[in-house]
This record gives sequence, C-alpha cells and structure tokens, in this order.
Amino acid sequence: MKVAHINAGNEYGGGLVHIVSLLEKMNAKQPVAELLLMEEGPVAKAAREKGIPVKVFEQQSRYDLLVLKRLLSYVNEEGFSILHSHGPRANMLMKLLQPLIKAKWVATVHSHPLLDFKERGFFGRVFEKVNTSSLLRADGLIAVSEEIRDVLIELGCQADRVCTIHNGIDFKDPISGHLQTEKLTLIMIGRLHPIKNFALALEVLSQWEQTNWQLLICGEGQEKTELQQLAVSYGLSDQVCFLGWLNSRELKMRVHQSDLMIHPSLSESFPLVLLEAAEQQVPVIATDVGDVRCLLSRKDLGWLISPADSASLLEALEAAYIDWQSGELKQKGERLRKQGQQFSLTAQVDQVRSFYEQLN
Repeated sequence: MKVAHINAGNEYGGGLVHIVSLLEKMNAKQPVAELLLMEEGPVAKAAREKGIPVKVFEQQSRYDLLVLKRLLSYVNEEGFSILHSHGPRANMLMKLLQPLIKAKWVATVHSHPLLDFKERGFFGRVFEKVNTSSLLRADGLIAVSEEIRDVLIELGCQADRVCTIHNGIDFKDPISGHLQTEKLTLIMIGRLHPIKNFALALEVLSQWEQTNWQLLICGEGQEKTELQQLAVSYGLSDQVCFLGWLNSRELKMRVHQSDLMIHPSLSESFPLVLLEAAEQQVPVIATDVGDVRCLLSRKDLGWLISPADSASLLEALEAAYIDWQSGELKQKGERLRKQGQQFSLTAQVDQVRSFYEQLN
C-alpha cells in the first residue's frame, strides 16, 4: 500500500505534530508514506528533520489552481493507493482531483468544521462551505473525536465512512530532575486564536488573589498582540511570558518545567498538548470539549471545567494551588500519565492502517 499525505504546509501546533508524528511512526518499520505540501514552511521543515520524504509543489497562493496539474501528474505517476488530506486547502484540492485519480481519498478532520472559519466574515463563510462540501466527497473520513464524527454525520457524511481515531503520542520517560520552584509555574500551549480562549485565562488570573505564580504562553497566531496588550492592561507583564512557537524538544522541556497546564479552549477535538502534559506528569485544567473527558475521566487526574466559565476556572486554580503546596499536584500528574498511556501513537497508526485497508 503506497500512501501520500497532503497538506498546505503552513500548519503550526497540534496539526503539524499530528501529521509529522503519524508519518514518522508509519515509516518506522517500512517506508510507505510521503508528504505532499503546497508550500515551504514549518511542516516541511519538521518533516525533513524526521526523515520523512517531502515534495513541495510551490502553490503561489491558496487560490492558485495551476498546482492541480502538477499534483495530478505526480500522484498518478507514483501510483498511490491512498491520498490522505489534512486541512481545508488540501481537502479542496482533493475534491477537484478526485474524478481524475485512481487512489482512495481519506481526510482527517482535526477540528470542528463549522468553527474553523468563525469570525472571518464573508470569506470565512465561503471557505466553510467549500471545506464542508469537500469532506462530503471523501471516500473515508477520520474524526479525531466523537463530537467531530457526530458533526460530520449531521452534515451529511455517511456514518459507515466516518471513523473516530484519537490522537496519540509515543510516551517516553518523563524528563528527570523537576524541582518545585518558589512560584507555581503555569503553561498554556496552542494557536493564539480566539477559539483557544487564552484571553479568559488572563482575565481570571488578573482576578486571582494568589500572586505567587508565573505563566508561560507557547504559540503564535493572530491574537498575539491583543493578548500581550491584555497582559499589560491587567498588570501581569512581570508574570506572563510569551515564548512564541517552540520546536518539539524546547516545548517538551517547558512542559516539564511547569507545574500545571491550563487549556481553556472553546472547541477542541482530542488535543495532543494534553497528552504531552501527561507524558511529563503535569496535571491540567481543561475545558470539557471534544473528547477531553476521555483523558480526564476522573477528578483525581485533573480539573474538567465548562467552556467560558471564569468562576470554574478560578475555583480550579485555587484547588490546584493548594495541591501544589501539599505535593498532591505532582501525584495528580503521575496518575494522568498512567491514564494517558492508553492513547499511544502505535495504536493510532494501527487504526489508521486498518481504516485504509477497509477502503481498498
């Protein structure tokens, strides 16, 4: 079975990690998967560092359809049996190519398709329609949460063509040597986008009576300037550090150095970043969205709160601070790691391969 994964190439965060880790693991025993990208960028760089075969087609813009001829020629000449797309731009291109190719088309839906273009006006609504209509044409769809699977079926996708496969990671031994500092170290990781709701976390922290904490924000995005201004207006400049986009090694170290992860997102599927926290035995406060509940299934693993609920977030922070002082926070992290290990990258790859085989 010869497989190519297709992506625009400009992904950051969980999307990038998902694609690269999946292909790296797929090719670990037998090289079968290539990565086809529409532009040079972070995905190409990360994939090459992992030894994944990459071909970039240099699409001049997201509206450049001349790339279709080059892409069609390549996939037909190479004889791929599966073309696996990630992201709206790749989905649109695959919809246009589908009548001209022999390969089966699989798309992974990483996030809620009706929220991906929220608050982007007229063009956002157009892109949403194009993306959802494209997904309806795929031979098979992989949803990374049950919530997304339900949304796809409601949109008209046939239930027997939609499979839920949770994200996974290769759990390594946690980095050793973490020492509790004099300040509670908090961390938030993700795209700096309104859907992640980092602004709410800053607002709640500004109201928190505790001052013995520091916050690391890891990520880039359209909301960066606004969040930085919020930190200043709330008087949190000395406690909040914006670290930007970090490579996987740097990010793992920052998670390891933290005592607690906050994940206040308004919408998620099954976030990889929570598994990365579990790997380093760092407990989390996370909103009850997507399939997060599958990881935080018990109260002794962390805090599951309602989205956009500032009172619940503040209450969870208070409880976490008490646990940090007593040493219980570390024990929560150890339990979370054991819980998270069921979501392995090996299991994810096996399920993806099985789905491919069902289509052929």
